[in-house]
Amino acid sequence: MHSGKFTKIIATLGPSSSAEKDIKELITAGVNLFRFNLKHADTAWHLEHIKKVRDISQKLGLSTGVIVDLQGPECILVIPGSKEVALRKGDLLKLNADVLLSPENVYSQLEAGDVLIVDDGKIEFTVTGKSELKVVTSGLLKSGKGVSFIKKKLLVPTLSEEEKERIKEFVKLSPDFFALSFVRDHGDVENLSKFLVENNSNAGIISKIETQGGIDDIELIVEKSDGIMVARGDLGVEVSLEKITYYQKKIIEVCRAHAKPVIVATQMLESMTTNHLPTRAEVSDISNAVRDGADAVMLSGETAVGKYPVESVKFMHKIVSFNEKAFRVPDGPEFSEDRTFSIVKAAVDIIRSDNGRSISKILVATETGKTARIFSSFRPEIPIIALTQNDGTLKKLGLSYGVLPKRIEFPEHGLVDVTEIAHDLQKRGILTKGENIVVVHGKRWKDPGNTNSLYIFNVV
Repeated sequence: MHSGKFTKIIATLGPSSSAEKDIKELITAGVNLFRFNLKHADTAWHLEHIKKVRDISQKLGLSTGVIVDLQGPECILVIPGSKEVALRKGDLLKLNADVLLSPENVYSQLEAGDVLIVDDGKIEFTVTGKSELKVVTSGLLKSGKGVSFIKKKLLVPTLSEEEKERIKEFVKLSPDFFALSFVRDHGDVENLSKFLVENNSNAGIISKIETQGGIDDIELIVEKSDGIMVARGDLGVEVSLEKITYYQKKIIEVCRAHAKPVIVATQMLESMTTNHLPTRAEVSDISNAVRDGADAVMLSGETAVGKYPVESVKFMHKIVSFNEKAFRVPDGPEFSEDRTFSIVKAAVDIIRSDNGRSISKILVATETGKTARIFSSFRPEIPIIALTQNDGTLKKLGLSYGVLPKRIEFPEHGLVDVTEIAHDLQKRGILTKGENIVVVHGKRWKDPGNTNSLYIFNVV
């Protein structure tokens, strides 16, 4: 797999990592997808750097995905004309002057006594009766950070009109995923999905779970999404810190039950924003995410604004690579009365048997990606080569553990013999002469759910 690991690494691009040299080093160090956080920088900056990532990836010959992280129904605090300001307890800030809140309809819903938590709990304000914010906890307030409201639900649309216009610009560059912040229920996912379809986008949707509502509706959110992010920053404010680990494990369990990829994010290597080595607790955190069955782990400020972006990726690579081999991740729940699951389970049993030790790869032909994702949920110790001619499926499979998606034009007559495809994959350096592979497919293309063939093939 990419750089010898199966867990996908996501890095947030920012001022510390946006130079061509840095992007190249991050990709070769093990980054599989780059996250572009729209809460920071303008649209032009993000569009420019998405193109840059694509160009560099192509030159390196390595597939690197793009995630565009939307504001969604989240409230954002902006400091006009400044990136940050130091605050002391008791300071007063005028709303819509000293600080701005987005979306604008938040102002009309504020009441005296409301409590606002900013930047994952680092700063706390109360609203006074004079349209001012009073500082409760002093610290450094940074522009563009998310705001949580304690014991208050705001009426905010899934997407503002401004964000809809921004999405239209990003759709032109065909990102792999849009990540939706502050998902409150599956209705938010459906709203974004409908908008993307209307604008001819086949990008996947990653739902960020960072509210109590998101946890309460997790089953339907997972069902409607192409991936899930456990966004532990705001989630720790919404549900209280002692519950984070419990909810993280429960969310991962639900995702694995649905064979959907799941990302663990926030403060995974936070200390490396300023230090060249991680803490022991951070190493344990990443190791446990692998053990729990996370498909991907994400770096935020560590790579966006930190002093050691490349070193952070290298350490994360080292940690996940070791723990993939050291831990035996339990199999996910079985899919009752699902033929595809039964065939995949039979293939996995062969691979894990004594006779299967000579098998070096899994070759899956897939229309929707379901077969490849089910294979991924078993955490086989060999790469899963997922072949598809569906561009949307190609993008979405880039997030799944151990899956290497490849585009291929299948024979018009359907697949009876894999020899022709194997020769093509040999030319592309994906398969090697003499190796044994497990092959799983259906006989007809564009016919989802009809996987019916399983055999071992020797590449000649």
